[in-house]
Amino acid sequence: MLTDTKSPFASRAVWGGVTAVVGSGLGLLGYTISPADAQALPVLLSSVAAGVGGIVAIVGRVRASKKIR
Repeated sequence: MLTDTKSPFASRAVWGGVTAVVGSGLGLLGYTISPADAQALPVLLSSVAAGVGGIVAIVGRVRASKKIR
């Protein structure tokens, strides 16, 4: 069965849930998301999260005050 593990952020199911919550929240604010946009949103969100994570890692290493051993 499910013996391998991965980060929750690597799970399409988690991003799908985030998409559903975001879509619902936007709906409450009067915005609508087309079905095509809803399908593309998990990929977009995970790409944005990966990009932000990369930037944070680079900035963190540049600003670090100690060497890596």
